[in-house]
Amino acid sequence: MVRPASSIAAHMLLALALLQPAHTLSNSNMQRPKGAEQLLSGPAFATEEHVVFGQEVSMTSSAGSGWSFESDGSSWHVWTHTSIFDRVDLPLWPEAMKEARIILSSSMCRTDSSPMPPFVPPRELEHCGSHVLATAHNDVPHGLHMAVAQTQMREWLAQFMGWSQSTQTGDSLSATLGPKAFISVGNSSIYHFTPLSARAMGLRPDSRLDLTAHVFGPQHYLHELIAPKVMCRGKQWLDNYRVEAQLQRTTHGFVSIRVQVISTLPAAPSVSIEPQDHADSRIAWIGPTKNAASFMLAANQSMPESLHLPNDFYAPTLDQHAGDVSIRTTGFSSFHPNLLVTANSHAFLPESNTCRLSTLLVLPRTYFFDPYQLRQQHDDGLLGARFQHYGLTELEKPAEAVATWGSVLVLSQDIRESQFNATVPIHARYRLPPVHEQTVGYHGEPTGDTHVDLTLPPPISAVVCPAGDLPLPENDILRNLHVRLALFDELGLVPVKSLQIAPDTDTLLRMPVPSTSHTSLIQLSTLGLLFAGAIFVIHSARSKAIK
Repeated sequence: MVRPASSIAAHMLLALALLQPAHTLSNSNMQRPKGAEQLLSGPAFATEEHVVFGQEVSMTSSAGSGWSFESDGSSWHVWTHTSIFDRVDLPLWPEAMKEARIILSSSMCRTDSSPMPPFVPPRELEHCGSHVLATAHNDVPHGLHMAVAQTQMREWLAQFMGWSQSTQTGDSLSATLGPKAFISVGNSSIYHFTPLSARAMGLRPDSRLDLTAHVFGPQHYLHELIAPKVMCRGKQWLDNYRVEAQLQRTTHGFVSIRVQVISTLPAAPSVSIEPQDHADSRIAWIGPTKNAASFMLAANQSMPESLHLPNDFYAPTLDQHAGDVSIRTTGFSSFHPNLLVTANSHAFLPESNTCRLSTLLVLPRTYFFDPYQLRQQHDDGLLGARFQHYGLTELEKPAEAVATWGSVLVLSQDIRESQFNATVPIHARYRLPPVHEQTVGYHGEPTGDTHVDLTLPPPISAVVCPAGDLPLPENDILRNLHVRLALFDELGLVPVKSLQIAPDTDTLLRMPVPSTSHTSLIQLSTLGLLFAGAIFVIHSARSKAIK
């Protein structure tokens, strides 16, 4: 049998992509080179827009030097700017990559019940943490060509994030952050997720939060881009709620980076914003209701101009929940626990009959879904929903030997069914001693050393419709308020209504781990059993030979 030349070429491309090291895609170590401050603050900035969403604001403008305003209550702010990099040395952009996205979200970590502005989706639809994604062009054929494209995207993103194959944090599980850490999702995307802990971030109502400090080092030049110059009470202030950087290659071969920063500021007598040098900067104030006035002011203007908002800008959409979803663990301290997923949706039928109720479940590398078992459950009518599994299926490897960050399971059912119940089996990967996480006893005793406690991210559930060519607002101010939720775009889904996370949600898992205090005894016992087994085999063989 003779293989077609295209198939042979595809195999060669895949082999080359898998073998080439990450540094062959770049001449940069992703640190700011000398003079980067001048590059980043120079003509690279095309536009910069600041959007203030609050109750009452008194604003003054100093021509060419920025704005100062007073607010009688806490307010939401959006900074958006786009940069074109032609002199900063980025990794070589893969031909097949359409775009890359880095999203830092603190939404689910927030415990306050402050009202959300119209442009911010509900906090139930995006896990708190860092989301790193890339998507290939639509015209890349599936199969080996897509495998090559995804390998190159993994190499590029690992270089851009500053990940190194030899990066270790002292924890045997945290991983080597490198190209192999990504999983494939959807038809043409790759994804990496790292949850952030509210306690580790120090989230309090009066605290400031710099999300980039948890992901990027101070030498990474993206850290410079995501730091607007804001002064509050005479001090540098920026409380990040969500940060997103979108990267695309232009038709001229440069790399366009669009940065969106959504932040909150407390009530303050004086807040000042200093625009970036050489940028076309504007500030807009959007009233909290459709009856309030909204206006826009450019850096070189002394009088504001009215800002027209469409009638549907304040229309309630995602912020009105279509029901609630809960997840509870059973057999939570065993190697094979179950996740009990329950979703209750109100009567809501979109115009499209292709919309469904989807629930996203996320597992770290210490646990895994068995897609073969799930398929059998679905065929037997026990799962109660269709499913899609994304992630590496390694049934025998220990957690420390798995390179990927984890896995994603998407459960989907007809929205005409008001209640959804599913029992999802999961399995723990065995651990290699020593285990560096804090251990507890079988029943949670703090002095025990038999288990490690883990809390899974809560489920994300929404009424979703297939992604189409959804038109963005013509007004560029409103276009910059548009939020693309992590993972939904890459899965080809558009959330129409969200389900609220029920109070009875309990995602605690207690994983059995080996105790190092018995390592010597186990090793000696193993050697003794091997020696006894060898003697028994030799004795049996000699007895048969004598007979």
